[in-house]
Amino acid sequence: MNGTEYIVGRRAALELLRDEASRARIEKIYVAHGVHGPQIGELLAVARKHKVALGELDRTKFRELERRAASGTDSQGVIVLVTQRSYQELEDVLSPGNEAKAGRWPPLLIALDGIEDPHNIGAIVRSAEAAGATAVLLPKRGAVLTPAVYKASAGAANHIAIVKYGNLAETIRRLQEAFGVTCVGLAGEANRSLYETSLAGPLCLLVGSEETGLHRLVKERCEQLVKIPMTGKTASLNASVAAGVALFEVVRQRARGDVPGGEVSRSR
Repeated sequence: MNGTEYIVGRRAALELLRDEASRARIEKIYVAHGVHGPQIGELLAVARKHKVALGELDRTKFRELERRAASGTDSQGVIVLVTQRSYQELEDVLSPGNEAKAGRWPPLLIALDGIEDPHNIGAIVRSAEAAGATAVLLPKRGAVLTPAVYKASAGAANHIAIVKYGNLAETIRRLQEAFGVTCVGLAGEANRSLYETSLAGPLCLLVGSEETGLHRLVKERCEQLVKIPMTGKTASLNASVAAGVALFEVVRQRARGDVPGGEVSRSR
């Protein structure tokens, strides 16, 4: 039986309410007494329309709940109690009957290596969902869908598959051998530009933390390492910004049918 968890923030709550499957996970929505605004008005209207349980708490009780549910995160006066979401396996999102294979685009995944900041994780999840990605791969330990991640994703975490991995290097091997997915890592020291690399086929982008980048074994397992060309004085991009740039380069290439540098080599 699934447990429960909290999701905070007005936009995240609205995204839950607007989607039928996500709405079914809602146990109760708590709103702080006196909060107002267009999003609050829409939230209350949609919740009442679909007979979702609502609770208005005075400021003292709401702050107590906020401390328990989302310590350090501004809830914007809205906290949602939901049943915990289930996580997918690679087989679930890359099986022959999956929509990603049946649709007009090959599978597109993005894996996070050593990224722990919830705002970065949430922003990457948001970009991935907006780019039509198949799934986001997160470590079983460390990066989790906390209330802060949900809030930073602006609700996008409700609409994209999340796969948990144990060992990323081993997961890359499985992607390559079992599913025919090409793995491309973002690395500032790479010789090849992102824009000179074909991203048209089944693909997993790998993004490391700003401090350490991708781990050595992860880099060694990738078919290709690519960099985002920098023309200013700034040496590197925020991890979530770099991920967004790469994801939408995939979108651009696939929409135009571009093959900027030929097929990615499957040997290193």
